[in-house]
Amino acid sequence: MDVRSRNYLLMNRQALEKDIKTSYIMDRMISDEVLTLQEEERVKQQNTQKERAAMLINIILTKDNNSYRSFYNALLHEGYRDLAALLQDGIPAISSGNRKSSMDGMTSYVKTILCEGGVPQRPVVFVTRPKLVDAIKQKLFCLGNDPGWVTVYGMAGCGKTVLTAEALRDHQLLEDYFPGGVHWISVGKQDKAGLLIKLQNLCSRLEHDSALSQRPPLNIEEAKDRLRLLMLRRYPRSLLILDDIWDSWVLKAFDNQCQVLITSRDRSVTDAVAGNKYEVHVESGLAHEKGLEILSLFVNMKISELPEQANCLVRECK
Repeated sequence: MDVRSRNYLLMNRQALEKDIKTSYIMDRMISDEVLTLQEEERVKQQNTQKERAAMLINIILTKDNNSYRSFYNALLHEGYRDLAALLQDGIPAISSGNRKSSMDGMTSYVKTILCEGGVPQRPVVFVTRPKLVDAIKQKLFCLGNDPGWVTVYGMAGCGKTVLTAEALRDHQLLEDYFPGGVHWISVGKQDKAGLLIKLQNLCSRLEHDSALSQRPPLNIEEAKDRLRLLMLRRYPRSLLILDDIWDSWVLKAFDNQCQVLITSRDRSVTDAVAGNKYEVHVESGLAHEKGLEILSLFVNMKISELPEQANCLVRECK
């Protein structure tokens, strides 16, 4: 960890230890793959909330810059905006020129951008579907510098979210087309009150600089206006991802001349918004070979070692 980042943790550890509850923060850090289950257990074994917070900070101090960023983002997302503000000036700089690959083939630059943007990690059992991933990338390339919408649509469970997240694990795509970063929002089926909360949380994330932060927007129109200014002034050339859109009226709150990718079961949800539009259809079901690949990963065997009954099982599941 950078000396500056370490110093900010040390300077503010008393305030952090006093106020944070570690459970949800650790969940996010585990999801970001910067905290292990064994380290989580060490924290849980402490007797008091303050002791658990102290143990977590001690563990973070032994780790790298990604751990600091993950901890900062966890504070921000879990409602500790004031504590996150204490650590903001200590966030390590991102070097976009760093192309050193990580264990899963991503560069450290990509890993940091996706972590900060809240992009989901790969599932434990993951099989490649390169044609669909490439199709999503190509549609994102088509956006260029212009506002517009990419819709990844298909039946429930067909893999829209996983494929979208996988398409974003590309250094050139992020550095050349979306240097302002990515911002992932899991939307789902919402009423107006639920949508307002989603918008308030997004504005809070984007306004993490305490000197510029404001009260939460009071209604959807105010939130839309604030989001438009944030994306225009502070996050130009960034990508907004709206996962699991059910209703077209929801998109009107994000119709701000931005670059947006959505996942949805409904191909027509973007009919009510303006801008260039591109589509990627994800068919339900997998090819037989992909089904065998998933089964082999579950049972930790090579496909060639699977018994004959495996073919019958995959056909039955389809």
